[in-house]
Amino acid sequence: MDEVIKLLRCDTALTARIIRISNSAFYSTGQRNASLEEALARVGFNEVYRLTGLAALAQLADPDLTAYGITGAQLRENSLLTAIVAEALAAHTAIDPKHAYTAGLLRSIGKIALDGVMRAGSKPAVATLSPGDSLLDWETRAVGLHNGEAAATILAEWRFASHTIDGIRGHYRPLPSSPALASLLNLAAAAADRGGHGLPGETSYWDVTPEKLSAAGVSEEEVENATRLALIQFGPLRAALR
Repeated sequence: MDEVIKLLRCDTALTARIIRISNSAFYSTGQRNASLEEALARVGFNEVYRLTGLAALAQLADPDLTAYGITGAQLRENSLLTAIVAEALAAHTAIDPKHAYTAGLLRSIGKIALDGVMRAGSKPAVATLSPGDSLLDWETRAVGLHNGEAAATILAEWRFASHTIDGIRGHYRPLPSSPALASLLNLAAAAADRGGHGLPGETSYWDVTPEKLSAAGVSEEEVENATRLALIQFGPLRAALR
């Protein structure tokens, strides 16, 4: 824990968010935390990963994505619900639930980068996602790559594991050669969409098929159960991000 605290202290803003989230209703024990040490000690070591992920998500996805027509809150909520479902689904597979949770949180990080690129471009009219647009086709027309590819580039620079990078890159259209995480992430994003927290242009990618279920190593019933469990946790965790 000392090593974790030392690492987190390198980012003052992240530390402040962790302390604030630890004092939310989801984590609070009735006594407010005033330091990083108190926050992490009270939530417990096993919850530090989730708590830090929430704080990092809030920090990364704060601004609105105007090219996509979504707010920072919409992006955070979609990412959070996808992450919780992915974590629950991974418990039925050989995929590490923490890795699945992280992939859910970061699956849309490429959108943040592409939004900035499109808004800074010389033809901003191109960067306007319209109803009925296919997200990946629209992104590729606008900047030459889609957000999954952009996310893979970012995560490779951050030295994430290859299975996480490839899982996020391919989760919109998982192939037989894709890692199991790609299909699991697709199913989790589909659950977030059905739960009322989808993002523009994505719904057409979230059909639940026997091939995706088999590749992820889960059943349709397990997806339904994971979605119900995630929605129960989602409300308090969403409030912690505000």
